[in-house]
This record gives sequence, structure tokens and C-alpha cells, in this order.
Amino acid sequence: MDLPTWLRENSPASPATGIPSGRPFKIKRRSKHGFIHKTLQDIIQFLQDSVFSEGVAAQPGFLQSLDPRVKVAALFTLLLSLNLIRHLTLLWGFYLVLLVAASFSGLSVRFILKKVWLVVPLFTGIMAIPALFNWVRPGDALWVLWDIGQPLHLGPLHLPSTLAITWQGLKGDILLISRVGISVSLAVVLTLTTRWHDLLRALRSFFLPKVFVTALEMTYRYLFVLVTAVEEMFLARKARDAGFSTTKEQRRFIASSMAGLFGKSHQMSEEIYFSMLARGYTGEIRSVERFHLRLFDLFASGIVLFSALTLYAADKVLGE
Repeated sequence: MDLPTWLRENSPASPATGIPSGRPFKIKRRSKHGFIHKTLQDIIQFLQDSVFSEGVAAQPGFLQSLDPRVKVAALFTLLLSLNLIRHLTLLWGFYLVLLVAASFSGLSVRFILKKVWLVVPLFTGIMAIPALFNWVRPGDALWVLWDIGQPLHLGPLHLPSTLAITWQGLKGDILLISRVGISVSLAVVLTLTTRWHDLLRALRSFFLPKVFVTALEMTYRYLFVLVTAVEEMFLARKARDAGFSTTKEQRRFIASSMAGLFGKSHQMSEEIYFSMLARGYTGEIRSVERFHLRLFDLFASGIVLFSALTLYAADKVLGE
């Protein structure tokens, strides 16, 4: 096929690349996807996840029916209780109850597990690796890795002659990863069952500074606008690329796009702020919707408080 004149002049598929203009040629398929294709996939995935989150929050369900203020207070209460618990049985027992509640609320348990446990063990585990060894946390040796025959002295540090993974260190790392993973799961369930603007209004009820809440709300609202702009930029580039951009050219395009998007977002922020001032904005975003505590919300609050105290008391009874 013949490329149009405007595409031959503005595309890497031009005489400068060694392809004669005006003559038929075949577009070679690239064996690997470039930066543009990967970026488009990430953008689409981000939009799909966000739309899924808002869609689930708007559905009828057990957790969706609770007052957002109750859910925020329950989150803080349970997080405090979970991070004081030292027994894995209690932690994972609570996690099972959380997954059951999420399932009754229409959430996909598989989605929650994949979203949390594919990330948390990796990053938290990397930070917790030093605590495995007896040089950092002394304890009963579970697996001896290195024996130098005599204690090691490095200035003020006095290290044992053996480097080993200890039972105490392994147990502590498992406890840390469990606490972080379950805490993140609790936050994920809260955000999936609560619309973003309701969540921010609930935070404002707990005396969070209005400047902070407003910044979060505006960021979330116009993030989709900027993501859509990025998607359009990359689609336009891909439509004119004809599959002949080199990796270097794609990187150059991404760098210039970042600069252009920064300028566009700055200009948009100024326009939005002046339009808000023209409509009477004084620093407080007001909504026509109002929260109303029901008897069911008070009952749920009591259940959460009782559960948190029970978990803490049970942990104390079980001891070390």
C-alpha cells in the first residue's frame, strides 16, 4: 500500500529511513512491543481498575450500606488492634472473617488476594530480610549459613562466629508480613466499598484539614482527565508511527510528552481554580448529600469495637 503524503512526511516510515516513498512496501511486525504499546496498556488497565472500584462501591451490599464515617472509624480501630496482636492464629482468623464480609459485599476474593499478596510479601519481605539473621536478631539457630570459627569484631560491633537464620527472626518476619498484608487488605476492602468523594467527606468529619481533603479530591477528579489526555497523545503517535519507530525515538517522544503534559496540567489547574472562584469557592467544598447515622450503623460500630477489644484481650490471654 502507498502511504499518504502527510504520513510520509511526519512518520519514521519516510525516505530518510531507507524506504522509498510512493512505492509499495510491507510493514514488518515487531517481535516485541515498544514503550508506546506498553504505556497504552498501563493506561487502559488503570482506567479499568478505577471504573471497577467505583462500580463495586455503587452496588448494593453489606459494607456498601454502612455510613462512610463508620467505615473510616472501623478502619482506624481495627488497624490499631491488628498491629498490637502477636499471634498469627488471631490475625489470620480475622482475615478470614474480612474475606467473608467482602464476599457478602460483592467483592471478588481472588481480586483482593491478587492485588495484595502479589506485592506486599515482595516489598515488605525485602525490608524484613536482615531480621532473619542472628547478627541482627539473636535467637535459636534454625539454619547455619556461615561459620568463621571465632567471634567477629568490627569496631564497637561484636558479632557471633556463626551467621544463621533464627527461629525468632523467621517468626517475626512472618508476623510483620502478615500484619502489613492484612492491614492493606482491610484498606483495599474499605476503598472498594466506598465511593471516593464519600470517603473524603468522611475524613473531613474526623477534622482532617480541608486543604488536604480538597487537594485529594481535585487530584482524583482530574487525574482521569490527564490520563485520558495521555491516552489520546499516545494513540495519535501510534496512528502516525507506522511501526518503524526505534526505541530511542520512542524514549524521546515519551520525554517530550511528559514535558507537554506538565505544562497542560499547570494551565488546567489555573483555569479550574479561577472558574471555582467565579462560582463562589471559598476553600470549603460543599455537597448537597448528607450523612445519616442509622441504627444499623451504630450496631456495626459496636460490633467492630467489641471485635477489636476481643482480639487484643485474646492476644494477652494467649501470652507469648
